[in-house]
Amino acid sequence: MLKEKILLFPAPVRIFHWIFAISLTIAILTGIVPGLEAYTRQPIMSLRTVRLLHVSSGFICLGAVIFRAGYAFISGDYKDFGINLQDIKTLPALVKYHLFIEKNPPPLRTKLNIGQKFIYLSWLVAIIYLSLTGILLLDSYFTAYGRFFYFLQRLILPQTNRFVRYHLTIYMIVTILVHIYLAHTEDIARSQAIITGWVRVRLKK
Repeated sequence: MLKEKILLFPAPVRIFHWIFAISLTIAILTGIVPGLEAYTRQPIMSLRTVRLLHVSSGFICLGAVIFRAGYAFISGDYKDFGINLQDIKTLPALVKYHLFIEKNPPPLRTKLNIGQKFIYLSWLVAIIYLSLTGILLLDSYFTAYGRFFYFLQRLILPQTNRFVRYHLTIYMIVTILVHIYLAHTEDIARSQAIITGWVRVRLKK
């Protein structure tokens, strides 16, 4: 049977994916290291190193997201992430598919299904929130001399900020694991394409 190679993930998307994945992983791990040390009673690494890795990876992650957002508007693939009424109507069928009630998933309207769109958009909101509030916790300079951060600090109390950041981090970990699981069980060719960019499809006769 004849097959054709199709470019599924252009180079900018693949570069973003891996920079985002690596930097986010480092940011999450270094974010929970201080908490783990309270249980292990053994320093995993110096707090100075943890802070440096956490802040650096956080800024790299934010930069990657800004790059991806810019590329989305330049290339026009932002349309793949939009959620409308037709997408929402496919949600019950998608849930049944993932619960093994339905054999086949609902047909795709765009490159992404409603579940992927929701998770990716929620990650965007989470990264923006975690980045901005992380800057608040980084240094008092930003709140003292930056009007926006001063207003943000007045809007979000420190204890509320830490509470939300903790639960957002847990949400990110859970959804990342779901993303990895589905990427390797639904269509392994798409997982390979995030490395090579290309996927083989069967040609219709």
